[in-house]
Amino acid sequence: MIHRARFFSWLAALTALAGCANQPPPAAQAPAPVGLQQAWVQAATGPGWVVRALTGEACPSLRWGSSLVAMQERAAPGEQPPPPGNTQPQHKPTDFTLRACEAPWPAGAASVQVGGVTLHAPAAEMRRIVVMGDTGCRLKASGKAFQPCNDASGWPFPRVLARALALKPDLVIHVGDYLYRESPCPAGMGSCASSPWGYGDDTWQADFFQPARALLAAVPWVFVRGNHEACARAGQGWLRYLDAETGPARACASAAEGINDGDFTTPFPVPLSPRSQLIVFDTSEVGSAAPPPDSAAWAHWRRQLDVVADLAGNRAQSLFLSHHPSLAFSPSASGQPGQGHSGLTPLLQEAFGARLFPPGVQATLAGHIHIHQALGFASNQPASLVIGNGGSAASGRLNAAAALKTEPLPGARLETFESHTDFGFTLLTATPQGWRVQAFDTLGQPLATCSLAGQKLRC
Repeated sequence: MIHRARFFSWLAALTALAGCANQPPPAAQAPAPVGLQQAWVQAATGPGWVVRALTGEACPSLRWGSSLVAMQERAAPGEQPPPPGNTQPQHKPTDFTLRACEAPWPAGAASVQVGGVTLHAPAAEMRRIVVMGDTGCRLKASGKAFQPCNDASGWPFPRVLARALALKPDLVIHVGDYLYRESPCPAGMGSCASSPWGYGDDTWQADFFQPARALLAAVPWVFVRGNHEACARAGQGWLRYLDAETGPARACASAAEGINDGDFTTPFPVPLSPRSQLIVFDTSEVGSAAPPPDSAAWAHWRRQLDVVADLAGNRAQSLFLSHHPSLAFSPSASGQPGQGHSGLTPLLQEAFGARLFPPGVQATLAGHIHIHQALGFASNQPASLVIGNGGSAASGRLNAAAALKTEPLPGARLETFESHTDFGFTLLTATPQGWRVQAFDTLGQPLATCSLAGQKLRC
C-alpha cells in the first residue's frame, strides 16, 4: 500500500507533468544576426546625405576607389524597457540585436561599397520620385485588428516595393508609419502565425527592412516620421535607424511639459533641382488635436513652422512632406467624405492664414489615411496628395462626386479630386511645367494620372 502523503505527492507531480504536456513549447530563440543586414543612403538634416547600415558585427567601412572610411556607431545592441505611454494591452522589453552605423556620403564618390552592397550617389537632379506610406502589417490588439501578414494579397508591401524598384526612380519617399506589428498574433490565426511583434529589431526587420532591402540599396531615400514612430510606440527604433539627425542616436527624453525631445525633429530641406526642394516636417506627436495655444508644445511647433517659412524662400517651388495631412478627407463605409483632423492645422492657420502654407509650397505629400487622395483647389491652397495605401489595412472609401461638393476645410474649394482604395504607390516625374503624378496598384497598373503645374493639380 502506498503511504497516503506519498500518494498525494506523487499525484500532484503527475498532474503537473500532465499540465506541462498541454502547454505550447517555448518559442525558439532567434539566432543572433551575423554580418551586414542592410545598407542605404538617406537624406539628413544639414542638408546632406548619409550612409546608414545595420549589422550584427562591428561597424563596416565605406570603400570607393582606393579610399576607405570606417562607419561610426549610432547605437549599439541592447535591451530597452517597453515604450512609456504605450496603450497596447501586452508589453515586453524592446530587444535591439543589431548595431546601427553611419557615415557621411563621401564628396565626389559616384558609388561606395559597404560589405557586399553597392550604393550609388544621389542624382544631381531628382526627376523620378516614388512615394509610398503606411506600409507595415497591422497587428493591434487594442483595435482587434489583425492583418494577414503571411498572405501576399493581404499584406502586399513586398509587391509595392518590387513594382517601385522596376520603375528605376532617382529617389524614394516614405511618408511615415513603418511598424504596425504591435501585438502578438492570436493563437490559432494562421494568417499571421509566427509573426514577431513589439518594437524591437525582429519586428522592424519583418515589417520594413527585410522586404525593402533591394530598394534600400538601389536608390536614396527620404524618411518621414509617422505617429507609429512616436516615442510611445516605435520611436526607439526610429531614432536608431531612420532619424534624419546625424551622430549618436537621440533618446526619447522629456524636456518640458508636453514636449519630448525625441518626438521633434528640426524641419530640413532636400534639394531636388536648382528650382525645387522637399521640406520634411516631423508630425509624429501632433495627433488629431492641437496642443493648447498657451502651452510649451504650441510654442515649440510654431517655432518649427517659422523654420519652414525660411526654408520655403530658398527655392522657387517646394513640396511639403509630413505624415498627417491637413487638406484631406476621412473615408467612410458609404463613401461620404468626412473632414480630416490634424492637430497641426490650427498652428498652420495661425502661421500662414487660410492658405496653410508659405508661398512657394506648391503641394503637400502625406499619409496617415490608408487610401490614395489627390486634391486640387480652386481656392488658394497648395495641391494635396495623400499616399497612405502602401500595405497597411484600410477601411472605407471616398465618393468623388460627393467630395467635389465638400470642403476639407472651410474655404478650401476643390476643382479636382481623385481617390482609390487599392494598395499601391505614386510616381512623380518632373516635366517642364512641374510634375506628372501617377498612382499605381501593386501590379504596376495605373490608377490615376494628374499634372501639377505650380499649385494647380488637374487629373
